[in-house]
Amino acid sequence: MSAEHQLREQVVNALRAEGISQAEVCRRLGCSTKHMSHMLTGKAPLSLWWAERILTLCGKRLVVGVRRL
Repeated sequence: MSAEHQLREQVVNALRAEGISQAEVCRRLGCSTKHMSHMLTGKAPLSLWWAERILTLCGKRLVVGVRRL
């Protein structure tokens, strides 16, 4: 599973856990519902920039790390 896919799952799970709709995220962050839907379904890339802002709305912090193989 790719890192982007894992990040997308974490973001979607955080939204569900907090009961925040995609429409609410769009209202708060100023993006279109179409673009948000595409990012959360994998039709468009979910950048770290967007993921961080969405997770912040859920009361979470994005942490990126590097591990040795």
